[in-house]
Amino acid sequence: MDYKDLVLKYGNGLMSKTQYESIAETLQPLCPCNLLVFGLGEDSNLWHNLNMEGNTVFLEDDEDWISKFKDYSFNVQHVQYYTYVKDFWPPDPTKINEESIKLDLPQTILDKKWDFIIVDAPLGHQPPRPFNGPGRVSSIYTASLLIKENGIVVIDDYKRPVEKTFSNFYFGTDNILKTVEGKVTIFKT
Repeated sequence: MDYKDLVLKYGNGLMSKTQYESIAETLQPLCPCNLLVFGLGEDSNLWHNLNMEGNTVFLEDDEDWISKFKDYSFNVQHVQYYTYVKDFWPPDPTKINEESIKLDLPQTILDKKWDFIIVDAPLGHQPPRPFNGPGRVSSIYTASLLIKENGIVVIDDYKRPVEKTFSNFYFGTDNILKTVEGKVTIFKT
């Protein structure tokens, strides 16, 4: 099935059709591949079906949310975050202890070099909204360690200051392939 058809069928999450199509268009030529997705959501069927013959792993921190997907054939790993987005405000990556933000993941994930990583979790609201959730600093940093050379990293909510600052720091603005509607940015490492 073409990526546009898959977007129409499964692109039911919080991104726009244009954002889903841009990510899917970038991902499809690499499939089957090693795809790591930070976050399990209404759009998980899209990523799973695009990479049907590949290795797709979802990392999710909300166990109640994971239980809602128990009838799917997804490979979901529970991950625990120990950060709070307010601790990274104002965002300054030069003032963090990287060892303290690195995620404790199963060795099967750490040993693999991932072709494509989507960072769409955990919750990370920041001003002007009230601070809420762990934020995505740990996800962004860990993605920078796991992505293979010439791999692709997608950052959702890139317009938020924490996501933008830390993504630019770890992946480099020179490596931006494109930004879609100011919200989703695609990096090539």
